[in-house]
Amino acid sequence: MAMARRIRQHVNPLGARFAQPRATAVLPADLDPQRTVEVELGCAEGEFALRLAAAHPDRFVVGLDIRERILARARASAARLGLANVAFSYVNLGVDLDRALPSGRVDRFHLLFPDPWFKAKHRKRRVLDDETCSVIASRLRPGGELHAASDVFDVALDVMAALEARADRGWTNLVGPWRFARTSPVDVTSRREDTTARRGGRVWRLRFRHA
Repeated sequence: MAMARRIRQHVNPLGARFAQPRATAVLPADLDPQRTVEVELGCAEGEFALRLAAAHPDRFVVGLDIRERILARARASAARLGLANVAFSYVNLGVDLDRALPSGRVDRFHLLFPDPWFKAKHRKRRVLDDETCSVIASRLRPGGELHAASDVFDVALDVMAALEARADRGWTNLVGPWRFARTSPVDVTSRREDTTARRGGRVWRLRFRHA
């Protein structure tokens, strides 16, 4: 019996094969403009997005990732669970996030346990550069939120620093400047968060609103 082909857990988003914008619009054309939209950035197999969609059928949930084969698994899971309020799509966050989502339409982004890229030479691959912050802000409704979490303090601190440095561009830390949030804005968890909790680890969580 043929073995399933292994899906890489880490992909270089700066690689040449990902440089050309090719993301497509992910929200259904007939989606009620008043319906709450939540987006997971870097959704992997989509467990968090699937849990969120199942717990809140009134919301429309989007999972975005750069690994197209892993997105196929997420779509298969959604079909198996009969979830019509979730969609999964390809995006390279630093290249074509703006093509996937319309301006001012997202209520909340979730950036959960992003790749830490520990080596100094790989730090440039971390998610939140100036352009990505600007695109995320432009896709949020006024008062929309970016919720981020990591079990690696340096990664969480990098995300916090990126957003605190843009306080003059509409970003506000919901729990006060340079402070981590104690609670999540949603009632579901990701697989990584569950694993961290079982191991007794800490989750460093951030909640930022954009005006």
